[in-house]
Amino acid sequence: MSPVRRTGALLERLGEPAVAELNDMLETQKREATEAVMNHCAERFERRLVEEVSRLRVEMAQGFSGIRQEMAAGRFELLKWSFAFWIGQLVAVAGIVGMLISSARR
Repeated sequence: MSPVRRTGALLERLGEPAVAELNDMLETQKREATEAVMNHCAERFERRLVEEVSRLRVEMAQGFSGIRQEMAAGRFELLKWSFAFWIGQLVAVAGIVGMLISSARR
């Protein structure tokens, strides 16, 4: 901060001590106003941050829910095809065993 000039009409009318006190008062007021604005901005930023994080959490929960549903559907499809394969294998093995038994009886 640049020092305030202590010349001119204000110095002539008020005198050196009054001008110095006025300068200190204005600096204090400026500092307090800056702190108030910074605190207000910080509170606003924190509130916005909380809102955005909450929104992100909701979106992530929805996304994970969709992924879980897709995984469940995929598991069901896999189980269904595995079951069909096992049944096919059972029929093939039963057919081979049946052929072996019938050829052994002849």
